[in-house]
Amino acid sequence: MSGTETTPQIPPSELSFVERNRWNPAVFALACLAIIFVLYQVVAGSITFLLMGTAQVTRENVTTVRLLTMVGQLLFILIPTIVLARLLTRRAVEVFPWRIPTLPETVFALAGLLFLQQLFQIYLFFQDMIPLPDELQKIVIQFRQMIEEMFKTLVTAESVPELLVVIAVVAFVPGIVEELFFRGLIQGSFAKGMKPVRAAIVAGVVFGLYHFNPFAVVPLIGLGCYFGFLRARSNSIVIAMTAHFVNNALAVLAVYFGMNDEMIVGAQQEGDHEIGIVLIQFILYGLLFVSAFLAYLRSTRREEEIES
Repeated sequence: MSGTETTPQIPPSELSFVERNRWNPAVFALACLAIIFVLYQVVAGSITFLLMGTAQVTRENVTTVRLLTMVGQLLFILIPTIVLARLLTRRAVEVFPWRIPTLPETVFALAGLLFLQQLFQIYLFFQDMIPLPDELQKIVIQFRQMIEEMFKTLVTAESVPELLVVIAVVAFVPGIVEELFFRGLIQGSFAKGMKPVRAAIVAGVVFGLYHFNPFAVVPLIGLGCYFGFLRARSNSIVIAMTAHFVNNALAVLAVYFGMNDEMIVGAQQEGDHEIGIVLIQFILYGLLFVSAFLAYLRSTRREEEIES
């Protein structure tokens, strides 16, 4: 008998469009990004502008903007993501692993997220201190104020029912839709041609750039990479969804309770900043993040790692 073994062939009827046509998964991921960009940013954005008659978000039209934003994500991101995932593979679990994470891994993953948020908050504090030429500084300040005012109007709630609506629009729907797209379809595509951690990093960078916020691009990329690693390490898109929801929900609650200006000790709005105290906090939160992250790694150790 021959010592060679043959790999069972998958019937053509069970192969996906990408597999039958031997598409490069990375190329397919880039095509998906382009398709979703056109659908959501161009088509959905144009529809919103035509219905609203303005691109400005005010208290008078914010309810309509929220509704259109949520519907736009469902119609122009979620549905295309599911269709495109079907073209990538017939085995949905490869793209959308639905394993329910254990309590310890969830607790440590969310603890790491909380400390990571504080690290990025302090990073943004130092980023704002970078000197720029006067003319460029004026442009940057105006552009940043426009983005911040639009975001604040979108997430500001004046009652508990409105707060729940905002959490649904800003945290719940994006936590599901964006994770299915970025950590599911995009990261799943890249993972077919590269190592899981590298795929998580690439998808995380794309996630950060896709939000078109130059002032928060580093924290957005960092969060995207963190969500991607959670998905890869836990083999569960559920834990990435949970972390994404918690991240966005906490941002909404911070605005609702007026906590944004009190998150960093020593970082006063006016007057001298106590840089030493801020640096100590950065180091402290860094150590806490590393501790939570190592605990998360231990809680997700696979059997083969334990036996080796």
